[in-house]
Amino acid sequence: MDLNQPILMDNRNLRQDVPDTNAFFAQTLQEMERLPREGNLVTDPRIVTQVPCPVCGDAGGDQLFVRAGFLIVQCPTCSHVYVKNRANEDYLLGLYAASQSEQAYRRIRASDFHKRYWRAMHTKYLDYFKSLGCANRNVFDVGCGAGNFLDTCHETTDFDLYGLDFCEDSFDFITSVIGRDNYYFKQRIEDIDFGAKRFGLISLWGVLEHIVDPKSMLARCAEIVADDGRIILLVPNLFSRAFKILGITTPTIYPRGHLHYYTQGSMKHLCDNAGLVIEHVCQELPVIDLMHPFIRYDDALIQDILAKDEGYYHVYVLRKG
Repeated sequence: MDLNQPILMDNRNLRQDVPDTNAFFAQTLQEMERLPREGNLVTDPRIVTQVPCPVCGDAGGDQLFVRAGFLIVQCPTCSHVYVKNRANEDYLLGLYAASQSEQAYRRIRASDFHKRYWRAMHTKYLDYFKSLGCANRNVFDVGCGAGNFLDTCHETTDFDLYGLDFCEDSFDFITSVIGRDNYYFKQRIEDIDFGAKRFGLISLWGVLEHIVDPKSMLARCAEIVADDGRIILLVPNLFSRAFKILGITTPTIYPRGHLHYYTQGSMKHLCDNAGLVIEHVCQELPVIDLMHPFIRYDDALIQDILAKDEGYYHVYVLRKG
């Protein structure tokens, strides 16, 4: 399979076909707008913490913009883009477990369009993993959310499946797919004693941008992945064509939850720290639905976006160094 060929689906009517999409973004914006501010920024220490670069520790940061009370900066040392006044972990975990916006997000992922899109995406990378012939058959989906990836694995493979998440309203579905014993519910990966268990594949689909301490999480993944295994992770690309067109209204600019925007430079720094090597960098979703009024959609546009590394998502395939 060609990892450089993104999954393409017609998404121009997404907001009409999946109305929960608008509900999700409206609710998240309302949640952020309700937070108290000083000088245009959320500063309450019960909600946020002022942080150095979470990748390299540089205390500086060049301001890019402010969105809904959150300051987004770029590290001058490793190029990582992150939220300077980062939401606190306890606050975030409470939202991920049961907030209205997160419930709307999981309804989005349960829609027919998203099921088809993510099934195609997951199958693409599962097929790549299967082609490697890794002896370890354990698959661990970190931040499994509504369970889409685990469901695809369950229906199309004979792998032994494991998951981790804090989501309450998908608990019954996930345990029906992988069993209660294989579901690390409301547990931090750093706190779990895996013993001798190792995983041939660890997946983080849209997870690492939400994590307070990505260095710790990725280092833990490096410890528990099999020697010939892979880690596959998907993160948003801030410097996408969508951002060039839509600016800070781009949906991925969601600083209450999206704490990080990894550049290839900052991802390499993170992997070096964890003893991992970047095997592939792939682009997905070159065109999002909101772009269509401002573009002429054709193959030339897609190829131009890919050539300039402006896809909406980056997918990294990692292995031990």
